[in-house]
Amino acid sequence: MEWSALLNPRRAREQSSVSKMNNDTRSPFKKDFDTVCNCTGIRRLQDKAQVFPLERGDYTRTRLTHSIEVQSIAESLGVEAVSVIQSKGPLPAAATKYLDQIPVILRTAAYLHDMGNPPFGHLGEEIIAEWFTRNLPNLVFSHEGKLIFEQTRTQTSHLLIDILNEQMKNDFYHFEGNAQLLRLITKLSFITDENGMNLSYPVIATILKYPTKSTEISNGKNVSRKKMGYMYFENELYENINKELGLGGKRHPLVFLLEAADDIAYLTADIEDAHKKRIFQLGDFLTALERRKSDPFIEEVLSETKKYEEQWEKAPVPDHDDCIMQRLRIYMKGKMISAVKNAFSEHYQEILEGAFEQELLNVSSAAEMVNLIRNDIERKYIYFSDSVIKTKLQSYQIIDALMDKFVPSVFNANANRQSDDKDTLAYSLISKNYRFICERTCEGKVYDDPECVYSKLLLVTDFVSGMTDTYAVDTYHLLTATK
Repeated sequence: MEWSALLNPRRAREQSSVSKMNNDTRSPFKKDFDTVCNCTGIRRLQDKAQVFPLERGDYTRTRLTHSIEVQSIAESLGVEAVSVIQSKGPLPAAATKYLDQIPVILRTAAYLHDMGNPPFGHLGEEIIAEWFTRNLPNLVFSHEGKLIFEQTRTQTSHLLIDILNEQMKNDFYHFEGNAQLLRLITKLSFITDENGMNLSYPVIATILKYPTKSTEISNGKNVSRKKMGYMYFENELYENINKELGLGGKRHPLVFLLEAADDIAYLTADIEDAHKKRIFQLGDFLTALERRKSDPFIEEVLSETKKYEEQWEKAPVPDHDDCIMQRLRIYMKGKMISAVKNAFSEHYQEILEGAFEQELLNVSSAAEMVNLIRNDIERKYIYFSDSVIKTKLQSYQIIDALMDKFVPSVFNANANRQSDDKDTLAYSLISKNYRFICERTCEGKVYDDPECVYSKLLLVTDFVSGMTDTYAVDTYHLLTATK
């Protein structure tokens, strides 16, 4: 891979859809950043959970506050990356032209990175995938072309699953927020045309964490193949980006930095949020650190903690534990950023060759601390705490009910939309914009055309994924008449 190609600001539609002022001197990537900052998706993040679904308090992170923290870290890593790249030797003029825009690209990608996630955190992805795994084999078209659930198959059953090709089916079995994000920014943000936000290819490539189809997912050690990154309708787009940027089917180098920024943000913030909710105590964290103090990174964190304790004793402030925890989070974040910079420099050539298949944090000096937080803290105290378990159960109930209701409605709604039957009424609740995109695909096609069937199922996942937590709850209550 070459930076001259990797930073090529090519986009699907070269001309802007809006007339620009003659004195507009913004770079192509600053224009992308401004587009993202003004999109609907970023506003929805304020009501989507980060870790604690349906949280009533206003302190814990939402997807929006998390994304703000990620962009801060990503920009810092971008500045460090420019320094590393320049230290590796001279670059051609075409590569240096946009080199200083790497922090802007990463900042933009950071705001985007969670927009494709459905309500209730990553659990929402799992619930949708489980729903399709459980129900897709039982969806049948009747003789009248209506979609019904049929538990017992017959030889004459017209199964929906038989209509879809392998990638289409696996897109639903392995539903993923990253692939949904690509749809959101390139198709569903339909303001001018089918190019969506029309962002530059380097920005899009930076959020393509998994350059993989649903049929090519691997459970091996290759980090870029663990999940799918794009769906059937985005195959051509992916190939265009892959070709234009010279990726060779591999991750864009900036993906590793965005991934690290995301991990640093949530690893340090989860501890602080859980402590604030009193799910675990400062003492629990320090005890876990003591057990692994032979690690140099952790030893330095413990040493810094002692300094904070000494400073507090000289000038006490309220909420001792909260004060120490907050200062520790800030300190660990800074050390992790430095560790990622060093790892990026150490593995730079492998990354450019597309041969690097690990997370930068996992090969950095912070690896043991990362392992401690993920296994000794998050799994033990946070992800399966009583409050989180209760909201997870609610999440299953809500998303399953939404899928049960809306999947039949997109197939069975009255064509003229003027009917009081339940499927037509439910269909009318779906975003007009999303319906328009789906209906364009199905125009002139028979009801069991593969792309039309696939598009209608996507219409449901598009709609549900776009919901905020509150809207999902409200829609559930509306459909079940439980409030």
